[in-house]
Amino acid sequence: MAPQTGSALILLVAFVLPGFITVLLQERTFKSAEDLTPFDRLLRTLYYSVWCYSLLALVALVTGIDRASVEDLVNRYDQDPAELVWRGVLIAVVPPLVVATTTRLWADSRFRDCLLARLGINARHEQPTGWDFFFRQRPNVYVRVTMKDGSRVLGFYGADSFAAYAKDGRDLYLERVYAPDEGGWFGEENARSRGVWVRTDDAICVEFYNPVDGEQRAEESAGATRGQTTDSGGSPSAPDDRSTA
Repeated sequence: MAPQTGSALILLVAFVLPGFITVLLQERTFKSAEDLTPFDRLLRTLYYSVWCYSLLALVALVTGIDRASVEDLVNRYDQDPAELVWRGVLIAVVPPLVVATTTRLWADSRFRDCLLARLGINARHEQPTGWDFFFRQRPNVYVRVTMKDGSRVLGFYGADSFAAYAKDGRDLYLERVYAPDEGGWFGEENARSRGVWVRTDDAICVEFYNPVDGEQRAEESAGATRGQTTDSGGSPSAPDDRSTA
């Protein structure tokens, strides 16, 4: 039933606001902005609001803050609303920040992986696609994209590259570009290139290869005229040295 009074509406907004802020913080930092239905988003907001107010209740219990303390604070600054406003902002922002940070740390913790494994839960099912799962790891890899017409795009995905979420079209920006050699492997780097954008919806295969340490590969290919690189430039070694990511 929709709230019929202004007070009820204010209480509803006050309860939902911390959860809404938590969801926004997650989507602006580490979590994919999923295409949720309004009802699903409301449920998620309410879920995080419960955690935020549980945190506030715990702080109040530990510090001994009760209703009388709150009423005394309001009465004390009744003529100075600015003092109440900044305290209200802290109450609205700090718990969502703590909850959002905790969920991020929990999502990346080894303890979580061990716990889920013990419970027989596959944590990777949280990732909607293999594309999102791979690029969430922020890898530094060489990429070879084979298009439907047989042409290939070869490049390097590093700190200055970008991969969109799969739901947004899986477009890919590679910061370095390489010319293919006769075997379709990584040849010379295009020194004039500032990167390349690839729409992988038109691709039939996207391959990832680990960077090979330049000194190690130099020893293995001493005297060779092709395939020498370091992690910061050049191209990966010949196909015999490559490994898919």
